[in-house]
Amino acid sequence: MNDFYDKLDEMFSSGDQAAIENYIISAVDGYTGGSPERAALLNELAGFYRGASMYEKSESAFNESLEIFESCGMGASLEYATVLMNLAGLYRLKSEPGKAIGLFTDAMGKLEAAGQDKGYVYISILNNIALAYQEEKEYQKALGYAQTALDMMRGLESADHEIAVSLNNLAAIHIGIGDFDTADSLIEEALKIYSSMTEVNVHHAAALTTKAAILCRIGDYKAALAGFKRSLQLIKHFFGENIEYAICKKNIAEVYELLGDTPSAISELSDSLLVMAGILGEEHKNVRELREKLGQLKPKSESNG
Repeated sequence: MNDFYDKLDEMFSSGDQAAIENYIISAVDGYTGGSPERAALLNELAGFYRGASMYEKSESAFNESLEIFESCGMGASLEYATVLMNLAGLYRLKSEPGKAIGLFTDAMGKLEAAGQDKGYVYISILNNIALAYQEEKEYQKALGYAQTALDMMRGLESADHEIAVSLNNLAAIHIGIGDFDTADSLIEEALKIYSSMTEVNVHHAAALTTKAAILCRIGDYKAALAGFKRSLQLIKHFFGENIEYAICKKNIAEVYELLGDTPSAISELSDSLLVMAGILGEEHKNVRELREKLGQLKPKSESNG
């Protein structure tokens, strides 16, 4: 299995989405029945689909993985809690933070009961539940979980990239409460970690997005635009045109609007709408909001023309 994961890491760096999918599916098909190995590989496949915003396929693979672990008597294991955490992350991406929080809490409870509440998986759950609470605008709960995650991560060896993730999560929450100075200090530390890495990290895009959001809030629109565009490149490289890609396009459109470039704003927002509608469906509230915004921009462009 180690060879599989080493090869998978190399393939993710290449950004060939079709090759990655085929590679994982082939590995899954190599294990029939209800073996823990098949369950672990299904978790990887579900994670790939989640990153690519193929939500139905992702949910199906996560649930099959959980069922296999349960059938093997591993319902209270670290492996089961990891898949449960990943499934919760899927619901958070689907804008179902309440459902996500329930599953994150369940996963935390399983790890605490098993005495496995000091490692990376537990800290990752803390980070993710913090983001879910942020989306629910329960900022104090979010801050508590995110700060605990960062403090715990700093105590682990060889955790630089995980520390960067924790820093970014905490910075995003501080943006939500309007504390931009603290947010900027945290994200600068994260960006220094990413810049020191020999290979581009998959989470670098999120940190660039956070920094760009801060720049936008303080009125440095040109620097914000450059940051969002760099983030967009990395998102597309690692995940293709997924939900984060659509959100980043939306952010770019907003900056163009602030710069007074309405035609470019319309172009970026149209791209965002196309991708988001394809993932979430035409009647999703986020899609409707984008469509409404686009309808507001078009008359401005026509009057300026």
